[in-house]
Order: sequence, then structure tokens, then C-alpha cells
Amino acid sequence: MALTLVFFLLGGLAATWAARIPAVKGALHLSAGALGVALLGPAVGLVASTAPTGAALTRFRPRTVIAAGLAVYAISLPWAALAGSTAVLFVVLLAWGVGAGMVDVAMNTEAAALQGLAGRPIMSGLHASYSVGGLVGAGIGAAVAAANVAVGWHLVVASALTAAGGVVAVAALGPTASAAPRRDRRHGHQMPRPSWTLAALAVVAFGCFLAEGAANDWSAVYLHGSLGASAGFAALGYTVFASTMTAGRLIGDRLGHAVGAVRLVRVSALVAAAGFGTSLLSGRPVVGLIGFGVLGLGLSFVVPLVFSAAPRLGAAGPSLALVTSCGYIGLMAGPPLIGAIADVTGLAAALVVVVAVAVTAAVLAPALDAGNGPPGYGPAGYGSGDRTPGGGDDGGDDDDDDDDDDGGGGGGENPR
Repeated sequence: MALTLVFFLLGGLAATWAARIPAVKGALHLSAGALGVALLGPAVGLVASTAPTGAALTRFRPRTVIAAGLAVYAISLPWAALAGSTAVLFVVLLAWGVGAGMVDVAMNTEAAALQGLAGRPIMSGLHASYSVGGLVGAGIGAAVAAANVAVGWHLVVASALTAAGGVVAVAALGPTASAAPRRDRRHGHQMPRPSWTLAALAVVAFGCFLAEGAANDWSAVYLHGSLGASAGFAALGYTVFASTMTAGRLIGDRLGHAVGAVRLVRVSALVAAAGFGTSLLSGRPVVGLIGFGVLGLGLSFVVPLVFSAAPRLGAAGPSLALVTSCGYIGLMAGPPLIGAIADVTGLAAALVVVVAVAVTAAVLAPALDAGNGPPGYGPAGYGSGDRTPGGGDDGGDDDDDDDDDDGGGGGGENPR
């Protein structure tokens, strides 16, 4: 599937950059503080891009926004190796984050629409391809770094491959999934419709991204600094977390279809909370490592299902953009929040925040039943609505209405 390639490319280039951050730091002679400031760039770009992307999706097909975002994403990153100062690097990474945010919101909106047309869950598998792309990008990045390949050439080649793959993927994306954005265009839905359900989905996204950021930034520190594991063993913490999350997403669609989204998230989130909480109490490195694995597996199903539910609330692009933006804020806020708490209570106690996040996801799981999703989703929790998010038919008759409402499509892309 073409969209699978888009998810893979986004994850692969992100991991490529993460693997070469030390090389960029050395090449530009940046202090740790200066690098920290520059690394705020992608996060700011991601958050800043989500709302405008959601609005753009009410006027343009997701494939158009994906194409524009991939262009920004691929073209901007190689300039990081040429930045002459912290300020320039920040701006480059800000642009890169904007491109990533555009692609992220648009590809998930397209995925939700395709899922509606297919009448079966596909979102978890698509998110798994992002995770696989990340593992591939990280592995290649580590090998290239070990071979002392210049970071500039590495980023150029990786970005060129991303651009080439993006051209292939966008060209292969069919027009049928654009029915939901056309519907939002016709009715002028520029803002998400406020509701408690949308707020609950946003809270769950915030918490799950916070937990992922905590595992990324604090797993090795916790295993090494708090539990006394060797540096090599501690480095396995995030690897195990990411691997189990990938494995869970590979089977998430089948599990969701079998037991329903609400039941799946409720059970898996409680398992994540119990497993990770137990590991925090044990104080043993091996149990701690297993705890991060259970956490990754338990949370692996949640975000794909949240991203499936949000577009069903109406105004698909803006609703998903709001939920995604809250997730990014959690990703940014989580690590420093846990660090601040750890200064007072110790890291093990601070990581109880992650346990609380998992429990919250379980409590708010009924929000995933939002919008009576597409048919063929099995037990309650996936719903039985119409074939496109937001209801109605498959959008085949919307083209004529668009011409009437938009004056022949003025200001937006012709849906044909």
C-alpha cells in the first residue's frame, strides 16, 4: 500500500536524524546547552504545523498535503549539516518539523478515510510501518556513523531516498479516500467540533506520547543510574520498548477487529500500568527492562485507535490535527516534567507518572467508540457507521456539489 510507504519514510528519516545528532553536534562544535536549544526546533515545528495542516485538509486532498510536507521534510534536513550557528540549526530543524507535522496529520487523515472505505481496521498496521522505518533508519544510521561517513553526505542520501520514495507513494495514492476532506470543504468545517469525546481523545494522545517520550529519554538513565545496570544493558531499554510497540502494532488491527477498540485499549493499558508499575517496585534491572517491554506492548494499540476515532467526530482533518497537536505537546512536556519531579522524589517515583498515564487511557477508553466507525469492525467499540468518516455515502456524488459550493473549486484543489 502506498500509504504504508509514507509512514515508513517518515519514521526512517526521523531515526536517521536521531542517529546522526552526535555527529552534527561535533561538526558544528555545539555545547550541550546549544544543542538542546536547537533540538527544540522540530518539536516547535511539529506543534505549530498541526492546526494549519488540519485547516488545509478541509480544502485539499490529503495526498496533496502529504506531497507538500514530504518535500519540506526531505529538502530541509541536509541543511542541518551546514548550519553555522545554533540559531540557523534551530531554523532548519523548525522547517523540518513543520514538514513532518504536515505529513503526519495528512497521512493519518488519509489512513482514517481509507479505513472507512475498507470497512476494516488498518491504522495499527500503518503505524507499525512507521516503527519499522524507525528501526531501519536507526540501524543504517548506526552503521554509517560507525563507518565514519560524513554526516552531510548521509543526510543528503537519506533525504534523496525519502523524496524519491515519496514521489512513488504519492503517485500511487488513489483519489477515493479524499471523500471526507471534500465533505468538510463543502460545509466549511475549519475548526474541530468541541466535545467531551474529542477532549478525552486529546488527553489520551497527550498521555501516550508523554509515555513514549519518557521511555525514549529516561529508560537508559533509569536502568543505569537508578538500578545500577551497565551502560550497554541500559541502552536496551528503549530498544525493547520500541520493539514491543512495533510488534503490538503489527497485530493491533486483528486484535481490534476481534475484541473491539474499547476493550482492547482498556485491557492493554491496564496491563501496561501493572507491568511497568511492578517493574518500578522491583528495583531489579532485568525486571525493569521487562517493564519497558510490557509498557511498549500495552500502549502500542492506543494511538492508532485514537487517530482512527478522532476523524469520525466530524471535520476529520482539524479534529485529528487537534489530537495530534496534544500528542506532540505531551512528547515535548513529558521528559522535562519527569525530570523536574525526579529532582524532588527520585526517578523511580517520577516514572509513576507513566503508570498514571496508562490508567488514564484505560479509564477514557470509551471515547474510542466515537462516531460509530465504519462497518466490518467486529465487536462494539468499532461501531457500524457509514462508509466514510462523518457518515453518508462514499462521496461519489460530492464532486458536483463541490463545484456549486466552491465556484468550480476556486482557492482549493479540484477534487477530480
